[in-house]
Amino acid sequence: MTLAVGILLILVLSSCGSWGQDWPSIKCGFETGPAHELRKWHSLTPADLHNLSAQLIETEVDTHFRSYLINISWSLSMDASIKELTATKICVMSKGIREHFECIRCNYTEKFQSQTMLGNRRWQFHYIGFPVEPEMFYSISAYNLPPANIYEDSPSKSIKLTSPGCKDNVMKYSKSCIEVGSLWNPNITACKIEAEVEVNFTTSSLGTKYTILLYECEKCDVPIERDLTTKINETRTSVRIPVSDQSNNISVQIIPYFAKCKYDCRRHKGTLTCVQNHSNGSITIDSTGRYVCFILVALFVTVCVIAAVVFFRNHGTKKIFFHHAELQQPVKVLVIYPKEVCFQHTVLAFAEFLQKHCQSDVIIDMWQKRRIAEQGPVQWLAIQKEIADKIIFLSSRYSITECDAVCHESIGNHKDNSECMFTLAFNFFCSDMKNISSLHKYMVVSFNEINSKDTLPSALNSCPKYCLMKDIDIFCRDLSSSNRQAHGTNRTLVCGWSPTTKCIQTEEYNILCSTISTRSQQQQNMIL
Repeated sequence: MTLAVGILLILVLSSCGSWGQDWPSIKCGFETGPAHELRKWHSLTPADLHNLSAQLIETEVDTHFRSYLINISWSLSMDASIKELTATKICVMSKGIREHFECIRCNYTEKFQSQTMLGNRRWQFHYIGFPVEPEMFYSISAYNLPPANIYEDSPSKSIKLTSPGCKDNVMKYSKSCIEVGSLWNPNITACKIEAEVEVNFTTSSLGTKYTILLYECEKCDVPIERDLTTKINETRTSVRIPVSDQSNNISVQIIPYFAKCKYDCRRHKGTLTCVQNHSNGSITIDSTGRYVCFILVALFVTVCVIAAVVFFRNHGTKKIFFHHAELQQPVKVLVIYPKEVCFQHTVLAFAEFLQKHCQSDVIIDMWQKRRIAEQGPVQWLAIQKEIADKIIFLSSRYSITECDAVCHESIGNHKDNSECMFTLAFNFFCSDMKNISSLHKYMVVSFNEINSKDTLPSALNSCPKYCLMKDIDIFCRDLSSSNRQAHGTNRTLVCGWSPTTKCIQTEEYNILCSTISTRSQQQQNMIL
C-alpha cells in the first residue's frame, strides 16, 4: 500500500509541477552601524521599495502586561532589478520622553526569480518586533540593499507613527503605564460635615505620598492644600479639611507621588457627594441620583415589555419553522472538483454558500497551497480525510475553456493542478467509498440535471448525489447530520439553522435559491 501511494505521488508531482518550490522569505535581526554593502561599488542595484506602511498591533507580554508592537509592512517594485535585491534595512527613531534609535536588517532567503508573486501580485513582507512606549513619535525609514553607490541618489521610504497615551484601553496595561498609575482608581468620595470636608479614597501600592487639593468654588484659583502620607497598601483612607460654612460647590483633586512619574503623576478628580448640616439629618446627593436611576431603569423595562408584547401580537401568526437539531460544531467540508468545474464562478460561489448559509468550515486546495507544498498532496489529503466531516465531489458538464478572459486571468495555471488533485483524491478515497459504513461521509453535488452522472467516475455513483438547487433542502439537512439522514423533516428551513443565528424563513429561502441559481445561469449563458 505504501509503495502504491509513493508511485502515485511521483506521477502526480511529475504532471503537476513542483509542489515544494521555495519562495523567498525573510530573516531579520538587529544591525548596528552602516550596512557592509556601503563599502563596495555595485554595478547594478535594486529599485526603491514600492510602498511602506506601519500600524500598531496588540500583544500580550505576559499574564500581567499588555502592550503594542509596530507591524511594518513593505512591498517591492515590479521590475528586473529585483534580481539584485538581497536585503531590506529598516530603522526606527523614537522621540518623546526619551529618544531611541535602532535598525533591523531583513535578509531574503532566496534570490527572486520573478518580479511578482502568484496571481501577478507584488511581493509583500512584514516585520513585527519594535516595542511601543506611550505618547511617543516614531519615524520609520526603509531602503533596499545593496544601496546606491556614493554620489548617486539613494532611494528610501519613510513614514511617521504616534503611539497613544496611558488612557488607551490597551496601552494602560503596559508596564510603563502601570508604573505611573494607569490602573489606579482612587474612588474618591467627599462629604461635607458642618465646617469640614471629609475626603475618602483608596491608596495605591505604588506610593505613600499624596497631595489633596480642595476647591471651594468653580472659579477658585487658590485651593486648600493638604499633604498626606500613608502606608504602602490598597486600603481606604480619609482626611478632614476645614472649609467655610457657605461652601457647597466643592471639588477635590488628588495628586499621587509615584517613583516613576514623581510630581508629574496623573491627577484624579472628585466632587462633593453628600452634605450633612447641623441638624441630625443629612442630604445625600448620591441617594438622589440613585432614585433617579431606579426610575429611569423602571421606565426602560416597562417600555421594553410593552414593545415585546406588541411585537409578538403582530407577528405571532407568522410561521417560523425551526430545524430541530442538537447543538453541534460547524461541519468541516472538503470540496474536491475537476478542471471542468469553473473555479471562479462555481467553486468559490459554492464555498461562499456553505460558509455563509450552512455555517460550514470549507477546505479547498487553492486556499491551502502552502500546506500542500510543505506536506505533499497525499499527506495533505490524508489529514483532511481525518478532520473533515463531509467530502464533496463537484460535477459539471460545462468546460472551463468557455470561461471569459477575466476568469482565465484569475485562474492561471490552476486548471491542470485541480485535475491532478481531483484524480489523486479520487484514487485515495476510492477504497473508502466501497465501505458502506464510511459511505455517509461522501457526497456528489452537480449544478445541472442533464447528464450530470456522465462526468463522474463510476465509483462515485454509490455516493449520495444532489442536484442544486433542486435538492437544496435535502442536501443541507444531510450536510448538517454527519451520521444520519434527515429527509423527512419540514423543508421550509434550509442551511440557515445555527445556535447563534436566526433560522431562514420561506422568503429568505427563495432569495437564496435565486442568488445561487443566477450564478449558475450566468455560466450557462456564457457557454451558449
